[in-house]
Amino acid sequence: MMLHKHVLGALALLCSAPVLANIPIESRGLSQSSSSPNTPIAYSTNNSAVDSAPTPTNLNWQLMQKNQQLENDLRSLRGKVEEQDNEISQLKNELTNRYADLDQRLELLQQKVDPAPEESSTEDNQQDTAPSSNAKQPVAVNTPVTINTPAKVNTPVVTQQSTNELDKAAYTVALDAYKQGGAKKAIAPMQNFIKNNPNSVYISNAHFWLAEFNLAIDPTNYVEAKRNYNIVVNKYPNSSRASRALYQLYSITKDVDHNATLASQYKQKLLKNYPQAEEVKYFK
Repeated sequence: MMLHKHVLGALALLCSAPVLANIPIESRGLSQSSSSPNTPIAYSTNNSAVDSAPTPTNLNWQLMQKNQQLENDLRSLRGKVEEQDNEISQLKNELTNRYADLDQRLELLQQKVDPAPEESSTEDNQQDTAPSSNAKQPVAVNTPVTINTPAKVNTPVVTQQSTNELDKAAYTVALDAYKQGGAKKAIAPMQNFIKNNPNSVYISNAHFWLAEFNLAIDPTNYVEAKRNYNIVVNKYPNSSRASRALYQLYSITKDVDHNATLASQYKQKLLKNYPQAEEVKYFK
C-alpha cells in the first residue's frame, strides 16, 4: 500500500514538471521590464515626430504674428494720414480766414487814408445821377449863395457816409459768416449783400469772395465760381481782385474744363492788362 502511494506521488511529480518548466522567471526590475529591444526604436521615432511636428505650427504662428504686425502698422499709417489731412484742412481754413480778415482791414484802411477821393466821387455821382440839381442853380442865382450851397452839399455827404457805414457792416457780416461757419454758410449772406448793395464800394470784393466760396464747398460749384470771377474781370477791371479773378479763370479753364484755347486767352489778357500783378509770376 505504501509502495502504491509512492508510485502515485512520483507520477504526480513527473506530470507537474513540464508545467513548472513553462513558467518564465522574471529576474529584472519594473523599470527594466518596460524597455524591450524594440521600444527604443519606437520611442526614438516618436521623439522625431514630436520634434518635427511643431515646425509647421511655429511657421504659421510666425506668419500670423507678422501679418498682425503689418495690419497694425497699416492702421497706424492711416491714422497719421487722416491726422495730417485734418491739419492741412485746418491750416487752409486759418489761412483763408486770415486772408479775408486782412482784405477787410485793407479796405477799411483805404477808406480812412483816402476820404477825399470818396467825397469827390460821391459828388461826381450826385451830379451824374441828379441833373435836376444842376438845373436849379441858375434859378437860385438871385438868392444868397452862402445859404443854399451848404444845404445842397452837406446833406448828400452825410447820406453817403451813412450808406458806406451800412455797406461796411453788411459786408463784414458776410465775411464773418465764413469765419464762423465756413464757405457753405457764407454763400447766402454774400449773395444777399450783392443783391441789396449793388453799388457798394465792396461789390467787386463781394463777387470775388462769392466765387472763392463756391470753389471751397463740396461739391465745387465751378459754374457760379466762373460767373462771379467774370463779373469781377469784366465789370470791375480796376479792382484789386481783378488779376486774381483772371488767374482763377485761367486755372479752372485749363485744369477743369481742359480748354487750352480759352485758357491761353485768359493768360494773355492777364499778362497784358496786369503785367505787375503777383499772379504773373506763376507763369515764370
